[in-house]
Amino acid sequence: MKKLVMFTALIGITFLYSCNEDMDEISEMIEDYEDEMDAGTYFLVADQQNNEAHLITYEGIELFNWDFNASLGNDINLLVDGRMLVALKANNVAYSYGGYGGIFRMINADQSTAWEVSYSTSEYTAHHDVEYLSNGNIIFIAWEGLTLAEGAAQGFAANYTLNPETIIEMNPLTQEIVWKWSVIDHIVQDHDDSKANFGSVADNPNKVDVNYNYSSRNDGDIFHINGLTLDEETDLLYLTVNNYSEVWVLDHSTSTAEASTSTGGKYSLGGDLVYRFGNPETYDNVGTATLNNVHYPNLLGTGNLLVYANNAYANQSAVIEYILAPPYSLVAGEDNEPAVTWSFTDSEMYSSGLGSAVRMKNGNTLIAEGRDGTLWEVTATGETKWKYKTNYSTIWRTYVFNSDDLAIEALGL
Repeated sequence: MKKLVMFTALIGITFLYSCNEDMDEISEMIEDYEDEMDAGTYFLVADQQNNEAHLITYEGIELFNWDFNASLGNDINLLVDGRMLVALKANNVAYSYGGYGGIFRMINADQSTAWEVSYSTSEYTAHHDVEYLSNGNIIFIAWEGLTLAEGAAQGFAANYTLNPETIIEMNPLTQEIVWKWSVIDHIVQDHDDSKANFGSVADNPNKVDVNYNYSSRNDGDIFHINGLTLDEETDLLYLTVNNYSEVWVLDHSTSTAEASTSTGGKYSLGGDLVYRFGNPETYDNVGTATLNNVHYPNLLGTGNLLVYANNAYANQSAVIEYILAPPYSLVAGEDNEPAVTWSFTDSEMYSSGLGSAVRMKNGNTLIAEGRDGTLWEVTATGETKWKYKTNYSTIWRTYVFNSDDLAIEALGL
């Protein structure tokens, strides 16, 4: 059996070849793969190491650079008009868990600043992800704080302060909050029958067990929601909840008042979860867990959802594609998990945090190994077509653009 050796071309493309294959054959492999690569495919990398964003080619050639002159608070969004919405780290934040931000800046194509807003005080801190909506609003995640007494009154069993998440939709020009959802309004606990929210976790699949994993932590960031995607057609909001290893789905059609209750909206559930999947253990339900830590709820045009499963196996990540079929329902005691239609893993692919997966124009999937800085292009059959180690050791996400995209044209490329 021939021994396989890894060879990395100068342009960063990795091939496997046999020791007794000569360099002419290797050169042909490189040339053949270069022919398959679309010169009009670009990769937008959120570079946390250098607090920059880079638009690069397959060869790693930089076409455009954004230097934020501030610490990157994770997410970047390149819009169709060439503007970039970026989350940055604020100073003196209330909560500085991994992924904290607090500032959102809109950068024009000429790199001037269109506007900047802050969501950071002694009481709350925005973090991780932000989306720019078609109505001009932004939607993002934030931590708030409860005192020990307030947490205990809610039935929280830990002896540390609780920092539950809220989801905020804001008009960035007026800084008006137009919609808000708070997870603390939708919890259940079976710890103390003298406290609020007491009930059976298994009988309340639309509620969040506030004590699911408190004993494995020593801080109040028990949920760690790290990603959000709003489907504006269905008005459903998808959240990746890292410390619960789940995806939560909310009804965004509610008013803020309804979102604080269990009534109202298209699903008549208010702000309760309309669906959840990935780890049925969180609500004492049946079904097979498919997630162990998770990032980026990437809703595809087909309606399916891609996620980066950070620790799907022991120190090994995976990308999973789920078949979603709204309208949703959650039934206590029944398997509510969606079908998995595609997945990819590799013994060399691992990122304990961060990470992303996007579907490319050619049908392949681009995977970003967040804490390694490596990009993978994988086919539908699981073949690794391209693997590139970037110069950036920490990547929040990597997005794919094509040369004929409006955003690229707006940058003058």
